[in-house]
Amino acid sequence: MKEEVRGNILNPLPVALVGALVDGKPNYLVIGYISPFNFGKHVFFSLFKKRYTRTGILENTTFSVNIPSISLLEETQLCGSKSGRDYDKSSLFETFFGELKTAPMIRECPLNMECQVEQILDYDLNEGIIGKVVQSYADSNILVDGDLDIREVHPIIWATCGDFNYYSIGTRIDA
Repeated sequence: MKEEVRGNILNPLPVALVGALVDGKPNYLVIGYISPFNFGKHVFFSLFKKRYTRTGILENTTFSVNIPSISLLEETQLCGSKSGRDYDKSSLFETFFGELKTAPMIRECPLNMECQVEQILDYDLNEGIIGKVVQSYADSNILVDGDLDIREVHPIIWATCGDFNYYSIGTRIDA
């Protein structure tokens, strides 16, 4: 027997820290709904129009996507609970820049992408941000023969329905 459930059941999703320069200073916010598409050449996320980081994304038309490991849970939760208007989130991390020069990335995150805004979709109170992935970076210790071993990333995974909690990745299934 099937039962109806509320909400989006496409989950779990990785928690991402999206970064942008706002008034020349790196700022990061937590995004729980983020998705690659076009075979990973683009990413999409939804952003509430009142978010502080949005200003930097619109001003520079660039942003970063940083995938934190579970060792950064406390800093990630802080980024999700404080506004950059009131709290300097750049003090939480070591920032580095890549090819775009305006998409701040977090050195402590094992995975980083710098993206160029390609399109912004208006959804009343929110916007859908579509970014082209310009360059991706990974810590060398999570690569095996040049390929990403997601088990070594230890990403924070968010259940977007049900109990809305954080999880970690489990066992690899060899099929």
